[in-house]
Amino acid sequence: MAKTFSILGDSISTFDGWNPPGFDVFYSDERLEKTGVTHVEQTWWRLLIDHFGGSLLKNDSFSGSLVEGGFFPAGDSDARADAILGDEGEAPDAIVCFIGINDYGWGGAKMNADGHGSACPAELSAQAPVEKVLAELAAPGQIERFKTAYASMLARLRARCPETEIWCVTLVPGRIAGHAKQQFAYDFRGVPFAEYNDAIRAAAHEAGAHVADAFACGMDYEAIEGTHPTARGMRQLAGMFAWSMEHETEIDAALGRGARELATVPQSMLPAELLSEWEDATLWRSAPLCADKPCSFCEHAMAPNNAWLLMCDN
Repeated sequence: MAKTFSILGDSISTFDGWNPPGFDVFYSDERLEKTGVTHVEQTWWRLLIDHFGGSLLKNDSFSGSLVEGGFFPAGDSDARADAILGDEGEAPDAIVCFIGINDYGWGGAKMNADGHGSACPAELSAQAPVEKVLAELAAPGQIERFKTAYASMLARLRARCPETEIWCVTLVPGRIAGHAKQQFAYDFRGVPFAEYNDAIRAAAHEAGAHVADAFACGMDYEAIEGTHPTARGMRQLAGMFAWSMEHETEIDAALGRGARELATVPQSMLPAELLSEWEDATLWRSAPLCADKPCSFCEHAMAPNNAWLLMCDN
């Protein structure tokens, strides 16, 4: 019997008609043509499941959702943990968690609430100012709050799925389609991107979950505005996720199991089949553009406030 998979994610993992009723979806309507992701078979999660010869049980993804929040639609909520199960309450054989980019983009659940984010839990919105607050730097202690929320999310999943294999995918930098050099903002709200991935790895290890360190591949993926993948970007993500799942031990041996910061494996470790998804893989290596920080106050930040883009035009 083929392995069943459930997906826990945000907008990058949504697709029209494939998420629970009432969940916000990014990949629908005109965005399908805009991204070129017009069929579910083109999504990263369907490509990944097909790669492993499995089948989808549930896609528990909500557009705009953060890990942190404690209430629906946050990843760390009972409602999201319940939604990972099948219609009869059955647990999947594997869960793939790819979530956290909105935590990085907003700088935390409070900033998301104060800035009137679209996927903010009602319980947090009720405590937020009536007037929208302009998102700037993350409050002190943000990475600790993120790690605590990620660990709590995993604990909720484990309580419902004690025998399930859980995979935690690290966050990956994007790049706008057609751009010739790196664009990703690596220190968007005063908390380095690398610290979010270190927190994901640490929470996963402490929970006994697996880490699919896609960031370790060292590649940007193609996206329409730097975050939401194009059809090619979906293939790139699926390839990096599959490779990092299949080579977890080798990545640990190369980079260690502790804090990795921005460490990546040599491109020579990546198979030619994976690298073929980039026209020139050497030009798509991930790297910070400069040492200036935080990106939120840099003149080159393309959209640093509430309608944020994690892109730099330097």
